[in-house]
Amino acid sequence: MSEEHTVGDTRRTAERRLVAGEESVVIRKLVSKGERLEIDDGERSVKLDALLLEGLSWQRDRDAIDDRIDSDTGIATDPAAEAVEDPDPADPDDAISVSSEYAHVLVADVATPAGDALVVTAPGRGSTTVLGVRSLRDLAVVEDTFAFSEWFRTPFGPEDTPVEGPL
Repeated sequence: MSEEHTVGDTRRTAERRLVAGEESVVIRKLVSKGERLEIDDGERSVKLDALLLEGLSWQRDRDAIDDRIDSDTGIATDPAAEAVEDPDPADPDDAISVSSEYAHVLVADVATPAGDALVVTAPGRGSTTVLGVRSLRDLAVVEDTFAFSEWFRTPFGPEDTPVEGPL
């Protein structure tokens, strides 16, 4: 059945609920003049495009992410993210694709002993990060995604990649 919409309307094309203990978060793919991933903790939400998600995927220093978003609980110590040994989702066909003319990212949920987590992968860059529900809730409170622009000082990824050169 085809859903009717008009130009400029925002469509939700995928949705997942991730749970860890008493906390939960909903992620949604939104499509309207571009694709975004919405992270909603029930009270607040943030919408990230493919480029911001790709920038997030290549962050190796989780403490630096905490600093960038002024996290109270700590992305660096998220138990669900730390519990993921193999970041490949069980069913990669179930991943949500978020793309733009500049970036392509796949996000998939995985179950861990510490709760659900989201695997964010930029296939073109070969970079992956894992965010547990705690991390996703911390991201949901970010009011101005301009804070992430620091990641694009090296626009092709971390400085130790073949494109950017050695550290």
